Amino acid sequence: MTDNPITLQPGPVFYEVFLGALMIYGTNLKEWAALHGYDANNAKMAAVGAWNGPKAKELRQKMIDRVGEDTFRHLYQLRMAQEERGAA
Repeated sequence: MTDNPITLQPGPVFYEVFLGALMIYGTNLKEWAALHGYDANNAKMAAVGAWNGPKAKELRQKMIDRVGEDTFRHLYQLRMAQEERGAA
């Protein structure tokens, strides 16, 4: 892990990082969610933080695990830096 770990928070950036990773792996949210027994809409709601109970937290961890925690953190940090600069 990094020396200065960032806190991964649900929201648009979390969702975009996960979607981007899925595209790299040649899949999409609907396929990934179905494979893991979730509805894609619920998966999106968990990723953006609209659904934030224990099951949502568990689902977000599965998303992070799919990408790999270090990779997810790195991509999240890069994307957050873009947000801070005002570039999407």
